[in-house]
Amino acid sequence: MVRKLMIALAALGISLSFAGQMAAAEETHLSQAISHTREAVVAGREGKPNALVLHATEALGHANAAQQEKPNTHVKAGIRRLKEAINFGKAKRSSATKIADRALQEFERAPQ
Repeated sequence: MVRKLMIALAALGISLSFAGQMAAAEETHLSQAISHTREAVVAGREGKPNALVLHATEALGHANAAQQEKPNTHVKAGIRRLKEAINFGKAKRSSATKIADRALQEFERAPQ
């Protein structure tokens, strides 16, 4: 009886281990792109163009990966806007924040 209980507990532990890995896998490239784009927008609103560029660049990497995994017109549009936001941010143009916000809106429209 004790042996069966030990086997059952071991099996439960293994299945919970896989469940934890599956939960971590839920953090998709698209969700990472959304998160970093939000950070870029916040940085832009705070008048920090270098931080905007940093977060937008990180978001761009995740967005490109998301587009390769599952092509989507909203992600494609968001990528285009992120590139523009990065260029404007490097030039210290205040419109970079609005453009990053538009990229965020595109990513949020994309199906997860």
